Amino acid sequence: MTDRGLGSWTDDLSARERVREIATTLTEARSVEWVRKEAQVSAWQTAKDELEMLVEFGQLQAVDGDDGHTKYAPNYQLRYFSEVTELINTHTREELREEIANIQSEIDEWKTEYEVESRDELESTLADDGLDSTAIRERNRILRRWERYEDNKRLLKHALELYDDARELYPGQNGPSNSSIPLSQ
Repeated sequence: MTDRGLGSWTDDLSARERVREIATTLTEARSVEWVRKEAQVSAWQTAKDELEMLVEFGQLQAVDGDDGHTKYAPNYQLRYFSEVTELINTHTREELREEIANIQSEIDEWKTEYEVESRDELESTLADDGLDSTAIRERNRILRRWERYEDNKRLLKHALELYDDARELYPGQNGPSNSSIPLSQ
């Protein structure tokens, strides 16, 4: 999101808003300077102040960097609970259950296709002498998808476990969902 052709995203945003946009999409710990550059903000202090405010509100975590300077990292716990909340508020119980079944069906197909019982077992086949590079790459692709599906399944399970309590705490969201978004993607 630097000036390498994507300058228009900044047109209607203040410097602080640009820092928030960058900071809330972090996937790893980053320095104030990195965020400042990505947000196209000239004042280092503006970026630092905004990052510290996001830490104060729990949206980011301040961590010690390798260089001894503070870096700012995503608050994965908050993101996880936000995802669970989003699932609960936009999908019915039946949709969540169906998605778990769809995910498990895909995993079962991989188990059958590769004659394995687990993702770890599939991973251990990568060093098999009979595999060419294309087959290894395909297995790596399946491993990444399998891992993502297991993560999604865990997220869906937590959404189902908290479903009734969360719906009770958020009146007006008790009706059926009109969502048609597949959850496994």
